[in-house]
Amino acid sequence: MALKFYGISVPISIVLATVYFYWITREKPGKKRAGQFKDMDVVVHKKPSSCSVKAGRGDLVHVHYTGYLKSTGKIYETSREQNDPYVFKLGTCNTKGKPECLKGFEKGVLGMCAGEKRKVTLPPQLAFGKTGRPPDVPPNDSIVFQIECIDVDSFK
Repeated sequence: MALKFYGISVPISIVLATVYFYWITREKPGKKRAGQFKDMDVVVHKKPSSCSVKAGRGDLVHVHYTGYLKSTGKIYETSREQNDPYVFKLGTCNTKGKPECLKGFEKGVLGMCAGEKRKVTLPPQLAFGKTGRPPDVPPNDSIVFQIECIDVDSFK
């Protein structure tokens, strides 16, 4: 028995294929791929129910963070050992080797709200680069930060 061809089946097939392609290539929840995150991976684990102030340049940001080496998973630095969160002015670098001096860390904290948690994966060029940070971070290694924003003090 031969199959009968119906003209309407072609447009329906095109629409179904388009919907399927859109479905599999859409942005997944939790992933943030905005313009500021082109070269690094940022996953928002927890978003606060309300956000009145977002972290911006010049703001005092209170965070807890843990930095891991992507190659080994070893913790190389954390602020969670202290009771108080790590406080710094976003957009300034006072002491080399501190997280706020890493271009990627600053980009990862930018726009965070109090109560928000993010996982930020930095490529070597936005972390410690070709030199690394001996003896903790080898050269050309990616860094993974688990960041929890405790508070944002804005002076604008």
